[in-house]
Amino acid sequence: MTPPSAQHPFAPDEALPPGDTLKEQLDALGIPQADLARRTGLSTKHVNQIVQGSAVLTPESALLLERAVGIPASLWNQMEAAWRTHVSRTQSREALSHRLDWLDRFSLQELVKRGILPTKKRTVDNLEHLLAFFGVADPEVAENVWGSYRAAFRRSTVLTPDDYATAVWLRQAELRAREIPCAPYDRAALLELLPQLRALTVKEPAVWRTEIPRLCARAGVAVVFVAAPPNSRVSGVTRWLTPEKVGVALSGRFKKDDHFWFTVFHELGHVLLHGKRLTFIDNTSRDDDTTPEGDRSEDEADAFARETLIPPEHAATYKQLAQRPMPFTNITAFARQAGIAPGIVVGRLQHDGVLDWKYGSKLKRPIEISLSGDLTAG
Repeated sequence: MTPPSAQHPFAPDEALPPGDTLKEQLDALGIPQADLARRTGLSTKHVNQIVQGSAVLTPESALLLERAVGIPASLWNQMEAAWRTHVSRTQSREALSHRLDWLDRFSLQELVKRGILPTKKRTVDNLEHLLAFFGVADPEVAENVWGSYRAAFRRSTVLTPDDYATAVWLRQAELRAREIPCAPYDRAALLELLPQLRALTVKEPAVWRTEIPRLCARAGVAVVFVAAPPNSRVSGVTRWLTPEKVGVALSGRFKKDDHFWFTVFHELGHVLLHGKRLTFIDNTSRDDDTTPEGDRSEDEADAFARETLIPPEHAATYKQLAQRPMPFTNITAFARQAGIAPGIVVGRLQHDGVLDWKYGSKLKRPIEISLSGDLTAG
């Protein structure tokens, strides 16, 4: 993914006020400023201010100069615009030079690894690159924007998420999701896809990588794989990009297939069950969640994921398995009958307290999401 800052056209560091060109032209033509004032109807003082660069050269003045000295008004307007842009940019960079402390809140090394910054230097250039990546004017605006996300964070009573690392992950997820072409969102189509998505759990990660986004795009869901930055502790996010397109990002944080697939269906649960104006960011283990009082959205998404992976028609058999999960052949036999990966069954048994966390992990398939978004077996 190319950062937005890398897409900007070249902007020169220096520009000359149009008054410099005007002075050169007057000297070449042998026209004094007082004579130019008479020719154009401008005051001598105003002509001098244009020459000195202290007065704005308006489109009206540009037309007068075109007639008086022969340089097209369009060129005067271009020179004036370039000069005023240069002045504004210089002032802006001066102001940003006092906000380099904002860079200290990020891992610059991680931003370089992700292709967001060209170097890990604490410079105004890098601060401008970072603001362009986030699509904001200044650090204050960025944090105000993130404030709307923080209400949706699932915070842990044990871990303190790094909001800045999480913001980087969210922005990368958003940019990648916006690039994915999707059909308009269709709730019925997404519901019809659930069995096909569930069947993918027994396939190799290389198959998931292409099939999950391909299938979901048909229902208006842009699924992307974005490795979580260190300390961000995010596992997934659901965010509506437009009224007809929703983005779902998966980080592969726990690096096991049971967590991965639970997160897939947890996020799809948010898509199917909850409002389009909300952002759901999942960044804690299920045991340590704290959510706003009365908010049942996370519990509902969890229940949706559980019932999708092990649906009601297999509930009775699962209860029998829970009474005697060992030996592991019992787990693999149930997984085969249910049509899901054995690691998912192990994860469910562990979560339900039936199987100790130190048992069964060999049945879980390791996965890895790279910085480029590739999803592979670990």
